[in-house]
Amino acid sequence: MVRPFIVMVAVICAVPGRAAGQLRLAGSVPVRVSWRPSDVAVAGGFTAALLIDAAQTRRLARGGWRDFRESNPLLGPRPSVGRVNTYTAVVGLTVLGVAAVVPKHTRPWVLRAALVVEACTLAAMARNGVAISF
Repeated sequence: MVRPFIVMVAVICAVPGRAAGQLRLAGSVPVRVSWRPSDVAVAGGFTAALLIDAAQTRRLARGGWRDFRESNPLLGPRPSVGRVNTYTAVVGLTVLGVAAVVPKHTRPWVLRAALVVEACTLAAMARNGVAISF
């Protein structure tokens, strides 16, 4: 749980370039990526839901998948902890990266869609008897 969390925090907090909120492409062209507070809140909700989902899935993987099976076809029916960690990092970086490069008016839709998918995943896990634990 700690490693993917650290990766996600680093991605959210790390802002390359000279000024906060400024990204440098090829070392010469500064591009400003500004997010509204509502975008940051939804991105935080998505990240939290993704990390909870990953923690639950890792717990099932460590337990040998007794009476459970992963429903995500990208992970396979019984993924390893390493595969879950890799998938979590890739999905988190992809969603946040896409949200950063799409037009400002599209960003809320991307982030909300990702949050809805993760919320539905957590709800399905709860229906199947997988508890959320901290």
